[in-house]
Amino acid sequence: MESSKFEWNLKEIFESDEDFEKAIKELYSLIEKIKQSKGKLSNSVDEMFLCYKNLENALEIHEKIYGYAMLKYHQNMSNQESIKLFKKVEKISTEFAEAESFISPEISKIDDVKLEEYLKDDRMKEYEKSIRDIMKEKKHILSEEVEEVLAKYSEVFSSSENTYDIFTNTEFDYKSIIDDNGNELKMGSAMFSQYLMSKSENIRKQAFESMYSIYKKHINSITEMYLARVKQKVISSKLRKYQSSLDSATNHDDSNVQVYETLLKEVNKNLYLNHEYIKLKAKLLNKNKINIYDVYVNTLDVEDRKIEYDEAKQIVLNALAPMGEEYVSKLKYAFENNWLDVYAKENKMSGAYSMGIHSVHPFVLLNYINSSRDVSTIAHELGHSMHSYYASKNQNIINANYTIMVAEVASTVNEILLANYLIKNEKDTRKRMSLINEQLDMIRATLIRQTMFAEFEKEVHYRIENGETLTSEILNNIYYSLVKKYFGEATIVNEDIKYEWARIPHFYSCFYVYKYATGITSAIVIASKILSGEKGYVEKYINMLSQGGSKDSLTLLKMVDVDLEKEETYETAFKYFEKNLEELKSLINP
Repeated sequence: MESSKFEWNLKEIFESDEDFEKAIKELYSLIEKIKQSKGKLSNSVDEMFLCYKNLENALEIHEKIYGYAMLKYHQNMSNQESIKLFKKVEKISTEFAEAESFISPEISKIDDVKLEEYLKDDRMKEYEKSIRDIMKEKKHILSEEVEEVLAKYSEVFSSSENTYDIFTNTEFDYKSIIDDNGNELKMGSAMFSQYLMSKSENIRKQAFESMYSIYKKHINSITEMYLARVKQKVISSKLRKYQSSLDSATNHDDSNVQVYETLLKEVNKNLYLNHEYIKLKAKLLNKNKINIYDVYVNTLDVEDRKIEYDEAKQIVLNALAPMGEEYVSKLKYAFENNWLDVYAKENKMSGAYSMGIHSVHPFVLLNYINSSRDVSTIAHELGHSMHSYYASKNQNIINANYTIMVAEVASTVNEILLANYLIKNEKDTRKRMSLINEQLDMIRATLIRQTMFAEFEKEVHYRIENGETLTSEILNNIYYSLVKKYFGEATIVNEDIKYEWARIPHFYSCFYVYKYATGITSAIVIASKILSGEKGYVEKYINMLSQGGSKDSLTLLKMVDVDLEKEETYETAFKYFEKNLEELKSLINP
């Protein structure tokens, strides 16, 4: 087996070390040119264009340099030369960021009338979105003195999150659990989800109790850390003249408060479907009610079949055939031309990702171990890759980068297309049931559970904004009430679940989690339309991917008939969930 077939060809980025060093010199030259524009952007449109053109060229080179060093490092993280190379590039990145940091503040001080005149110049069309984003934020930018003070305090503001990460990752000593054969099993945050999916109720129960006994012990300290983060966001939002911290967060997401509130409203309206699903889980476990720690077990799970990489590639290509010939041929090209670093190896970066390099192509890291779950990972990461490919092909580097609001849509569309293909073509009833159950679990965890988190955040921020003093007991009660509402009467809501909010690190990135829910909603709507064979829809979808970040996120999604401000969008997602739920019921009770 020729290993190079399954590894990146980094010579596509730089043929030699000499080319790499030459690119660094070219980047430094462009950095100096960018610096020369400081203080001149208001002088003329020529100065503005020159600055942006140099920035565009510098970003292009920087992405190649950074990508080359990072990918080389991730192939073997023990290689000292690669470590040194990556550290060198990190230093260059910092210098580049410092050099171009004046652009946004300087543009924000230019009168809107003058900026509108600049934007009439044809040369500036490529940079219009970037400039309009700065113009939109102008009313929220404070005086230079205040901005400087806030910048100096930024490290202090993030200290609660850093303290939480260190505290929960290094200082928690979990009680071990004993398996059904009397063996002691190490317990920790990384193993927790694995234990909750165990077929043994004894293991699930012990893992649950071990996890939450620690958070119960430290709940007052964690409460202070979390509330400090919330208060910082609330104060910052008020200073910047946002209506609320939620308004500030959604504004920065390229979204709005209406999207957030519509999501919560529609999920609450359809919670009965989650309750029905929990009832079905209880039935499969031969219980009238299930404990909250039973929710994650796939009672229909079958033995993981080993799938060789060549077979996995063909499965993915077959599953994504509804995307059309052009899309599939580009996937084949990716498989055959070293876009993927495939197999798990010693000292290789763990996990999986797709990294786009604008002037080359996307690079996908896998750690393939012939597991059926690895097939889904391939489809997911290639969704990111194709999004980056189309965006890079059609946009300059400034407009190619898309926001977090749409970042997971293309990857999840691919996952749903794969899941549907596998379910449709599975002849074994038990395996088919397991696949449907797996998809329902994925939607429940992403759309419903993440919305529960989003509702918790909204309530906490609202109370702080209205001057209420919150305690650990109040936070626990808010969370416990939400769990009871979201999981329904077929769930025994064990009291210790009230501490779960304290172990969600995403809460320190305020109002982040709702984007998982809107992302999967968008993906379900798009995948459903693709699978229905709606004429011209695939072309419409690829056109949306091709826009990159050249339009705001909600406008991009509306291009493919996804309006996150409207109830119907979420109704489509829940109809899809219900269809799968009814099919699973019919297979269980033929």
